[in-house]
Amino acid sequence: MNFFPPDLSAHYLTYLFVPVAQTIGMACAGMLLAFLFGTPLAIIVATRAPGARAISAVLAALRAIPDLTLAILAVVLLGLGPAAGIAALWIFYTAMIGKVFAELLLAAPSAPIDALRATGAPRAALAAFGMIPMMFADLLTFGMYSFECAMRAAIIVGAVGGGGLGTELVGTINALDYHRAATLIIVLVACIAAVDVFGMFVRRHPQAALVLIPLGVITLWIDRPQLFAVGHAVTTFAAMLPPQLNPQELAALPNLLWQTAEIAIFGTALGAVIGFLIALVAARGIVPLAIVIVTRRVLDTLRAIPEIIWGLILVVSVGVGPLAGIFALGLHSGGVLGKLYSEAFENVDRSPVASIMATGAPMPATVAFAIVPLALGPIAVNTLFRLEWNARAAAVVGMIGAGGLGQALFLAQQLFFYKTMAAYVAITWLIVLIFDTLGDRIRGRSITAMT
Repeated sequence: MNFFPPDLSAHYLTYLFVPVAQTIGMACAGMLLAFLFGTPLAIIVATRAPGARAISAVLAALRAIPDLTLAILAVVLLGLGPAAGIAALWIFYTAMIGKVFAELLLAAPSAPIDALRATGAPRAALAAFGMIPMMFADLLTFGMYSFECAMRAAIIVGAVGGGGLGTELVGTINALDYHRAATLIIVLVACIAAVDVFGMFVRRHPQAALVLIPLGVITLWIDRPQLFAVGHAVTTFAAMLPPQLNPQELAALPNLLWQTAEIAIFGTALGAVIGFLIALVAARGIVPLAIVIVTRRVLDTLRAIPEIIWGLILVVSVGVGPLAGIFALGLHSGGVLGKLYSEAFENVDRSPVASIMATGAPMPATVAFAIVPLALGPIAVNTLFRLEWNARAAAVVGMIGAGGLGQALFLAQQLFFYKTMAAYVAITWLIVLIFDTLGDRIRGRSITAMT
């Protein structure tokens, strides 16, 4: 309860204007670059063009590196400041956009694509006139969700020198100033709610998303890199090689792996249950608009708070250990998946829904036999992607006492054991790749079963 009351003084709220602007600017610039690079890569993968397998492997490898680690590496090369944060967001979200956009394009109904392919249409035409138009609503939904994620990630990368709300939040927590930390959490919720409202507007008027382009371009110019410390970067990276663990660390590794997998899997399962139940009353067209507005604010609050902040709050409540990590990932994932599930419900083809409703079926039956089955494809893609995401997030929440590889990685960083740190980063990378591969196979079988 040390967080209450929040500091809502005019002086502090005015002071927060610059950190908020820096955070939004980093998100816009990082996502602008990510869309420019990630979308073409997604089309190459989805259309099975030459090099698709290699590109898919590179995207998977890049996504397996936690954004916080990318930010640290970017700071080594570019120095402190928003440029390092933008670079980290650019790399991570290029891989994320490339991966998920490709999966959404592959989830497009196969019959129209096969018909278009039978005409001799080239791969670019298959994407431009088949896959993208059919999946445009889901692409737009995930694109806005990615922007929202980038807002939170801008806070995380800011914590290691990128500026903005992240630097401010870490400063208040380190200073035990929980009243201002509560203010920052409220500001985060307000920002996420604003992005959510903007996202709904963009879904009705896609051209509105173009307003983010000049914001990104301006930020890229203002925060352009002022330093390329190539020599220092080479020296630091060389100190990480070869990655190695001593015998004691190797003996403890199986337990660390189990704790990390436990946090990721059960955290995702908890988030899927929370998200699905709330999404049923957060989708327009199923319940009255007033209920939708209220439940969406609940989802905004759940996902506005980064996993690591949930972890800090829960460690105080339930103590250190994997349980705090599971609840932290579950609550944040519940907000994320609830938003994506509700929008998947809204994006379904309305013709089958209207046909069932015309028979006099009540809304619960319409939801059970029309809306939910039609939304299973995007739901499966988003849930599996969330599981992969949480495999990385499990390492991040481990740093604040939830155990697992994250805690071991944090200790190695604090003690400047670069080779040990590199070994844990490599193991985390391998785990995410395994989750990624399993997710691909499960998704493929699910889509095959549904079709």
